[in-house]
Amino acid sequence: MTPYGFRHFFASNCLSHGIPITDVAEWMGHKSIEVTFKTYRHLMPGSIGSAAKILDIGLAA
Repeated sequence: MTPYGFRHFFASNCLSHGIPITDVAEWMGHKSIEVTFKTYRHLMPGSIGSAAKILDIGLAA
């Protein structure tokens, strides 16, 4: 495994376990969240659906 492979493994695990992408971007040292988003967005399936559910609950209260 290469150093890049370890970085990818770290970021992938973080995002797949629900750690916010903003935190992962900072830990990875990316200058922009866009770099993290473009590379790892596919690891956050359902994040839009989860956000919509949270908003629905909040609006219904």
